[in-house]
Amino acid sequence: MTDLDLIADVLVAGGGPAGAWAAVKAAESGADVVLVDKGYLGTSGATAAAGTGVWYVDPDPARRSGVRVLDHSPVTELLVDADGAGAGAAGHRRQHGHSYRVRAGAVVLATGGCAFLSKALGCDVNTGDGALFAAETGAELSGMEFSNAYAIAPEFTSVTKTAFYSYATFYHADGSVLEGAGSTRGRSVIARALLSERVFCRLDQAGEGIRQAMRLAQPNFFLPFDRQGIDPFTELFPVTLLAEGTVRGTGGIRLTGYDCATSVPGLYAAGDTATREPICGGFTGGGSHNAAWAMSSGTWAGQAAARHARALGARAATRAVRGAGGAGLRPTGGDRAGHREIIDAVQAEVLPYEKNYLRHGDRLAPALASLDETWKRARHGLRADGPDVVRARSAAAMAAHARWMYASALARTESRGMHKRADHPGSDPAQHHRLISGGLDEVWVLPETGWPLAVAS
Repeated sequence: MTDLDLIADVLVAGGGPAGAWAAVKAAESGADVVLVDKGYLGTSGATAAAGTGVWYVDPDPARRSGVRVLDHSPVTELLVDADGAGAGAAGHRRQHGHSYRVRAGAVVLATGGCAFLSKALGCDVNTGDGALFAAETGAELSGMEFSNAYAIAPEFTSVTKTAFYSYATFYHADGSVLEGAGSTRGRSVIARALLSERVFCRLDQAGEGIRQAMRLAQPNFFLPFDRQGIDPFTELFPVTLLAEGTVRGTGGIRLTGYDCATSVPGLYAAGDTATREPICGGFTGGGSHNAAWAMSSGTWAGQAAARHARALGARAATRAVRGAGGAGLRPTGGDRAGHREIIDAVQAEVLPYEKNYLRHGDRLAPALASLDETWKRARHGLRADGPDVVRARSAAAMAAHARWMYASALARTESRGMHKRADHPGSDPAQHHRLISGGLDEVWVLPETGWPLAVAS
């Protein structure tokens, strides 16, 4: 039994900038909008914690736009109608301890990318849920091979501000310079060194004016140093690399139109949930591109979702709907698998530098085989009740995400963008195309043919 049952024209899943813009623009278009988020609107996800200076939204403006906001209410599955079109979502209200359902004429997925619970700042809500939900309704992914972003961070904090390390020199433990290491070019040198030793850093290439500007621009970068009594400009400090996956990577749900539609009617994607290949190609969009994309794609998706819902009219509220969720909700077998078991198995294959960052077919293939077995365990026996169903679904999403990533990485037998393979170090002009992936029990990867985005009607 569902404890809270709502009806709306547009459901927006996600409370980051993409979700907020989608909700506001859908409401401005005359739609009745419900926004649900894993966390708290305005503080949820990677952008709010990043201090980029472009994202602070008090919940009140959204409410003044007529948007109903359900905070701490993660989606656990999408709802579809008899034709397979997006028709809303179901989830769990953490602070209230009960389930909810929102039937809607259209859905915008803006739940962020997947950082595999790597501890990168703000990314613990970014477990790839939206991609799983979309795939369960039949949508495809694109650019999933471009999903191996790693950020530099001090060992003692989760703050990732890689741009500041352009002013850094990197060192071995004995104080000698780690030759070739750098933030933009040379991060792989750091990764290789970290396989066998600690790496240290000092921001010793920043002049006084730059130092003052850095503190003004990103005060949260310096907070951990100040608490530890470390001057990062004059003292050495140890660094690590944290996986950011599709948060700083490029891959995501494939878009089929300039309105951010997916191949599933009534389903739209925005922000890091969607592929960013149209704006970034095979390399990271970083903070500026991704922030602009979040606001732009959120605007387009929200407006398009409102149009779609308006075209359905009263039928949107009267359609018979069903849940599309599988692994973690409706297992196919009887043996139980825990969400922690699945998460640990996924992280063992996607977090190590030598597997995901320093790619080679001889390492990717066995990693994918292991992930396939992990997915089978999840599909067969991963189940949970109450608040644990959110963790179970996130675990399933991480497993699915990792398989699309590695299947696509194996299919692209070249080095392009952030996807670099030691066994295929050069780029291949014959592979100057996008790779589309999908599937759950059986993952598939195909080259995209023709112009990928059709002009919206």
